[in-house]
Parts: sequence; structure tokens; C-alpha cells
Amino acid sequence: MKSEIVIPKWAWITGILVFLLGLGLLTSPRDKDHHPLLLLPDVKAMEDYRRSLVDWHARFREIDGRMTRLLSDDYGGDLFSQSSEGQKIQNETIQLLQEIDQTSTPPAAVSARDMALGAGSAYLEASRAMLTWISAPTATNLDLAQQSLDSAYTTLSNLEASQWMAVNP
Repeated sequence: MKSEIVIPKWAWITGILVFLLGLGLLTSPRDKDHHPLLLLPDVKAMEDYRRSLVDWHARFREIDGRMTRLLSDDYGGDLFSQSSEGQKIQNETIQLLQEIDQTSTPPAAVSARDMALGAGSAYLEASRAMLTWISAPTATNLDLAQQSLDSAYTTLSNLEASQWMAVNP
């Protein structure tokens, strides 16, 4: 004789609600006081844009490191590998600038967009100076490339110091 176990509706509905509540608490973005954020459309748009800024910042940091390595004495590559890497860096910088420019920006984030575009423009200028140094490796061109890279890093540091880069815990 088989006996069936019958679970009342209220029990499995309560279980599902508790599971969904727990899932929501674990995956919800949080503010600086660890309170869950209510993701209204405007708030979600701002949070999505902030996350894009964090991603763009990381990509600029990676480009900066590659440019620094290319301009250093320990790169060790021939002219072809240097110019190939320099061109790749410049193309990635252009693509990143286009991505920043084409991303929909919430009105309150226009200042952050301007900082990101400023950093992108500075890195584009630094990549041009770097390619000039690769094609004509003089001390003057190297100094100009390094100065351009330092200037680009300064603009990136300004973006990094902004409230837009605050990561939710």
C-alpha cells in the first residue's frame, strides 16, 4: 500500500517566496550602507552606466600598461612587432572611445561621460605620439610620447577619483 505525501499549497508557496526573497537579497546591488537599492528604471540606468565606467576604466588601465611597456627599454621587440603592437593599442583606444561615445548616457552622468571621453582622447593622443616615436625613435619623440602618456594617466586618475567609480560592496 502506497501512501502519498500531500504538501499543502501554503507550504510550497511559502517555500518559493522565501527562496525568491533570499535570491533577491543576495543579488540586489547595495549602497554604501549595505542597504539594497530599489532598481527603478532611472536608478538601473545609472547603475548600468556606472558599471560601464568601471569597465572602461579597467580597459584604459590595461591600455596604459601596454603603452608603458612598449615605451620602456625592456620591450625587446623589433620594429615590426613594436609598430604592430602600437597599432593594436591605437585601434583598441579608438574602439573604446567609440563605445563610450555611443553608449546612452543618463542626464545625471554627463559629467562622468565627459571625464571618460577626456581620458579616451588623451590616450588616443598618447597612442599617436607613441606611433610617432616608433616610426622615428628619437629622444625628443620618446619624451613627447611619455609626456602624452603621463597626461593621459592624469586624466584617468581624475575619473578614478570621482564618485562614479565607487564600487558597491
